[in-house]
Amino acid sequence: MDDGGLSAALDRAERAVERIQRLLSARQPAASGRDEEFRAKVREVVDELDELIREAAV
Repeated sequence: MDDGGLSAALDRAERAVERIQRLLSARQPAASGRDEEFRAKVREVVDELDELIREAAV
């Protein structure tokens, strides 16, 4: 991966982490349905980070 690609991947990773932080800060004690929605969003962001890490390793 060239420097431009690595930089873009790191930018995407930073945005994903920011989304996780926003989700965590907005999280309020709620019913289990809302908790599952939150967990699904976090899983989605973590999957994206995993993909970015794999791309950066190539």
